[in-house]
Amino acid sequence: MLVAGIGFRHGAMPDEIVALIHRALAESGHEPDRLGAIATAEDRANEPSIVEAAAVFGLAPVGLSPAEMIAVDARVPTRSGRIEASRGVGSVAEAAALAVAGEGGTLILPRIASPAVTCALALPAYFATQAG
Repeated sequence: MLVAGIGFRHGAMPDEIVALIHRALAESGHEPDRLGAIATAEDRANEPSIVEAAAVFGLAPVGLSPAEMIAVDARVPTRSGRIEASRGVGSVAEAAALAVAGEGGTLILPRIASPAVTCALALPAYFATQAG
């Protein structure tokens, strides 16, 4: 079960989110059926663009509180000054993916970006140990 963490600007279109998730899966060598969760900041989880994009994969977005994302920020490799100032984490996509992947989860694809969307992929610890 892969976790796609998503950061996006207001006005991002669902098709841009879907396309970036597909690109992330392809870059990491995984099929869409391996996607088990799509995570983002809780204040964005109900926006139509992420809800519609998640539905394409048969999922509903998981919203994470600022505290949940800040708790994993030490494991977030990408540092965006703008996002750190507004969200308290280096990357919403990476923090969201890692937070849902849980303790011991691994970032298998650091943040990639399109004009209005970022995406990162994480693998929960249990699945990482089963993959070998």
